[in-house]
Amino acid sequence: MIRTPKPTVRTWYSTAILVVALIVVGVGVAFLFKNPVTITNFSACEKAGGAILTTYPEQCVIDGKTFTNAAGQQSDKGQTYIGLPERVALERASRANVPARVVERDGEALPVTMDYVLGRLNLYVKDGVVYRVAVEK
Repeated sequence: MIRTPKPTVRTWYSTAILVVALIVVGVGVAFLFKNPVTITNFSACEKAGGAILTTYPEQCVIDGKTFTNAAGQQSDKGQTYIGLPERVALERASRANVPARVVERDGEALPVTMDYVLGRLNLYVKDGVVYRVAVEK
């Protein structure tokens, strides 16, 4: 009769270490050969889970790179606000998520902060109507 040795604790321990090592190596190899995603624009950055900054225009930051939302930029540089009543212009800017403020009313400069906000609209109002818009660039 042939006797087979009983597995010892040491044998089980060695087998467990071997299995764990094979799993770690397998995960490492899978990670190395996965398809890298190249992010080249705002939309791809947003889809990849990048941080969206509350700036105007919006910006997305991922892996130390920043991408600007070109679709959100105002191409007319505030011209669509000229001729609108002050309240309507401010509401339109708010709906468009564009920072805006009135800096002059009827020739009188209003107190404003000296901070710089990219894309903010500085509205000049005369007789309740916007006659000039300066966009912070």
